[in-house]
Amino acid sequence: MIKKYILVFNIFLLLIVPIKAYGKKDAINIITTLGSNRDIGILGLIGGVFFDEIKKRLYITDSSNCRILSYDSEFNYLSALNPKDDLKNPTSILRAIDGRFLVVDPAKRSIVVIDVAKKLINLLDLSGVPDSATFNPGKMAIDSDGNIYIIDRADNRILVFNSNLKFNKEVIKNSKTRFNDIKVDSHGYIYTLGTVEGIARKYDKSGKKILEFGSRGKGRDEFNFPVSLAVDNQGLIYIVDQHKNKILVFDRKGKFLFDFSRPGWIEGCLATPSYIFINSSNTIFVVDRDNSRVSIFK
Repeated sequence: MIKKYILVFNIFLLLIVPIKAYGKKDAINIITTLGSNRDIGILGLIGGVFFDEIKKRLYITDSSNCRILSYDSEFNYLSALNPKDDLKNPTSILRAIDGRFLVVDPAKRSIVVIDVAKKLINLLDLSGVPDSATFNPGKMAIDSDGNIYIIDRADNRILVFNSNLKFNKEVIKNSKTRFNDIKVDSHGYIYTLGTVEGIARKYDKSGKKILEFGSRGKGRDEFNFPVSLAVDNQGLIYIVDQHKNKILVFDRKGKFLFDFSRPGWIEGCLATPSYIFINSSNTIFVVDRDNSRVSIFK
């Protein structure tokens, strides 16, 4: 009977103890979650998140309700931008250094540019982009100089636009690789992730590949279904495995270090996570898709 109570107590602790990293001295803990509440109503399918380092604001695209939600640096809800006639299915989002928002709208196969100050909404100018007629945008990223990197899923390439949102160059193209996510670190290195391959890659500013790692498998350091990646200010690479419901962390050379989180619905657990973003203070934002929330770790 005593053993039975001990087992029950241990299971109870497993449910309430904060999620910690396995194999790492300093635990990664859940800070909070952002989901449905009285202020915003029902939060539907989340398309993407972006933390603006200039304004210290967090932005979330609510794809189901065609809106952009904003939060302050303490993650208190501020407001909602809801241009229903101009957004059909907002996903990836970022804020350019001039304050304009760029939002990928797969339903339109285009990127919507929103100038809140001027109350203008346009589509990203694709003039100068080779084969722009087939352009099909995926995830986006921005570097410290304001250059914007966009995955073109139609031609398996990375396009670069300058801070004025004008096309600059095609930096990476690989007909055999399907890019599912992209990030750029503070040094200008470009990171991409291929879900089907289960491979992460790192490139220099010119598009030269300097690192490749990862494999599909059942091992703790292998991927089942990787969907998103991010890089912290120490150069650690975080990769979301959607089927494992975990975040796998690798060093700057691609060596596996540890993982964190586990499947579930309680705070700190994940259910089919779909996207990750890390800001300059190493706060980790994970889109917890099936729980309809953003889980925030530190």
